[in-house]
Amino acid sequence: MCHQVEQLRRFGHTVDVIDILGSQSKMNYLRCALDVMRMTRTVAYDVVHAHYGYSAYPAMFRSQAPLVITLHGSDVLGNMFESLCTRAVSHFADAVIVVSEGMRRRIPGVVIPCGVDLGVFKPYDRDKARARLQWPKDKYIVLFPFDPARREKRYDLARASVERLVQEGVDAELKTVFKLANGEMPWCYSAADAMLLCSDREGSPTSIKEALACNLPVVATDVGDVGELLSGIAGTRICPPDVGTITRNLREVLDWSRSSEFRGRAAMARYDQALTVEKIVKVYADVLSNFRARAAGKRLVRSG
Repeated sequence: MCHQVEQLRRFGHTVDVIDILGSQSKMNYLRCALDVMRMTRTVAYDVVHAHYGYSAYPAMFRSQAPLVITLHGSDVLGNMFESLCTRAVSHFADAVIVVSEGMRRRIPGVVIPCGVDLGVFKPYDRDKARARLQWPKDKYIVLFPFDPARREKRYDLARASVERLVQEGVDAELKTVFKLANGEMPWCYSAADAMLLCSDREGSPTSIKEALACNLPVVATDVGDVGELLSGIAGTRICPPDVGTITRNLREVLDWSRSSEFRGRAAMARYDQALTVEKIVKVYADVLSNFRARAAGKRLVRSG
């Protein structure tokens, strides 16, 4: 979301952000509902845009502005309670954006995959990147750019696959990084030999786009729109969530990454963040036009 906010501001739009921090306290949803009421009564916003299903509930308390919701994956593909809550709140939105075609089959919406800032996510020299991060120079580095505590990301599979790789005689190491600033992540992608995604579910994983934009090969489970993201890109693999299969594919990709020049970045041009935001602004314009037309119709009815 922060990437979209930055790009919207670059395009000249004014954006105010409310961070709900619902994982810290559920009371934050009530606090943010009050913030939404106060802010939308004070400022004539054109659009209120909520990201994730739960976040849409506080956003419903906006005043005199259409509501756009972007659903990212876990809110649609996660547990049944969250999915039902997301489905319910989506009926109250003026527009729904989903990040993959698979999600659209569950909840109708405009498909706009999350973009990647190609100006930030670009490849650096591997040796320089490793020196900067103080990572070992000679080992194969497998990157897991997710919080291991998030069970759906399946860190257990990633760890077990790299451990088996080591048992088979490959001098490899698994590096876990998360919650780093955007400017730091390209150095991590550039320093690694492969990225591993073992998730049980995803919408449109931004991490894969970021890795490919930095010319880092990827091994991933077949979730979300991964098949579309990796289609036709030599040096990538899609495999089932099985340690033996992941290990075999990872070995192939590691061998490939050192013997050939990987060209994942070119395929990411269609996911450039600027193009993504242009599509979102188009949704805003359509929603705002319909919202104003309805408001004008109400005024005509009342005056008649």
